[in-house]
Amino acid sequence: MSRQNAGQPPRSHKLSTQFIVFMVLAAAAPLASMIGNLPIAISRGTGANVPVAFLVAGLILVAFTTGYAFIGRRVVSTGAFYTYVAEGLGKPLGVGAAYCAIISYGAFAFGLAAACGYFDEQVSIAIGHRVHWTIFAAVSVLLTGILNYRSMDASTKLLAVIIIVETAVLVVFDVSVIAAKGWAAFPLSSFAPGQWLAPGIGVSLMTAFTCFVGFESGALYSKEAADPVRSIPLASYVSVILIGSFYLVTAWITIGAIGPADAKAQAMAHGGTLILDLIKQYDGETASDIAGVLLCTSMLATYIAIHAAASRYVYALAREGLLPRALARFDEVRNVPVAATLCISAATVICVTIVAIAAGGTDPYAAIIPVLIGMGTLGIIGLQAAAAIAIVFYVVRHLREAGPVVMVASLCAAAGLSVALTTLCINFTLLSTVDTPFVAWLPALYALTLASGVAFCLWLRKSRPGQYAQLALVEHRATDG
Repeated sequence: MSRQNAGQPPRSHKLSTQFIVFMVLAAAAPLASMIGNLPIAISRGTGANVPVAFLVAGLILVAFTTGYAFIGRRVVSTGAFYTYVAEGLGKPLGVGAAYCAIISYGAFAFGLAAACGYFDEQVSIAIGHRVHWTIFAAVSVLLTGILNYRSMDASTKLLAVIIIVETAVLVVFDVSVIAAKGWAAFPLSSFAPGQWLAPGIGVSLMTAFTCFVGFESGALYSKEAADPVRSIPLASYVSVILIGSFYLVTAWITIGAIGPADAKAQAMAHGGTLILDLIKQYDGETASDIAGVLLCTSMLATYIAIHAAASRYVYALAREGLLPRALARFDEVRNVPVAATLCISAATVICVTIVAIAAGGTDPYAAIIPVLIGMGTLGIIGLQAAAAIAIVFYVVRHLREAGPVVMVASLCAAAGLSVALTTLCINFTLLSTVDTPFVAWLPALYALTLASGVAFCLWLRKSRPGQYAQLALVEHRATDG
């Protein structure tokens, strides 16, 4: 059943494929992912064999994108994973997934806002003029709110500059290592067959999948895209291939830069500064300082993209009465869900204020910020896994149109992402970097939210059948395959 197009922005204000690609790349944050996650994958994972994890994660997500693109060409809705889960597994599980999505993207946005403030403070300390992290966080929230409220075009232009510059820093590093070490920059031992299941592969896979978080967000813009049948699948393929190839090559060259034999020990010794220290070694101190500053802009770019994604989930749920309908107000001229955008901004202000009060005079990054980002990461990968399973059921019902390749790819993606989700739950304290019993139990919040969402939807089906019938309605579009 199709939803009417009333209330949608005029075609002249629709979003291009390039816009969606930039939003997805910004959400994945190449520089922040490499600096923040790669040292963990090397030190606590498989050491010199960590490129295998990025290869496996990339292949699984390419398989996921195959089914994702198939359903995306046929099911068009701002609700993305919510509607995909509902299409494949039924409305109750779809509603449960929708509320999990709000928590996931909300927690991620809150954590990123605080992280922007924290890393900006570190830069201010380095240059000798310390500014408290809450000031920088407030500026980040204000700037992001203005950009995403004003128009997505403004956000995209800024994101494009940030992504190009931060990627250039890593490319320069890669080229410098190759120039210095030649073919030794690509140690074949990293892909030794006997090491593919080496101890620590679970941790390496966990961090590899974490680096890809955000690539799935393209479907959230399907209602605003100029040609969603073409642009959403294309943006998804382009994004995951670009991100996966870049991560794989950079991880491999990083091992070459350190030396396979010393990779694990060096990563443990340098910790979170590993990549910055390597950039300093191969490109000089100035390049390392620039990379440190660009880490801040990379975090800001990610925050802008995740804030936009969270806003669209709020808009999608409000439009269907799962959240207050006042949050469904959409500005047709600016192509923005204005009420949802303001809601996420206000919620971020409240959360960052709570973080500041709870942290007091202690280091917020040591206790709170990674927990929020970790919760967001866990939830988003959980949504990917749920969508992958739902896509399998959807493909089975449309097997003649989908074909065996899409079917096999969807099955592989569902299996791979389910394993990734299980690994994340088991190692959540490592993901959040806070090893306390309370934090270890936080993933249970998603199970509770899912169950509550399912129960609420079943209540709607019994008590408000009219509203239930309107849930997860999408535009079903015929394609040429």
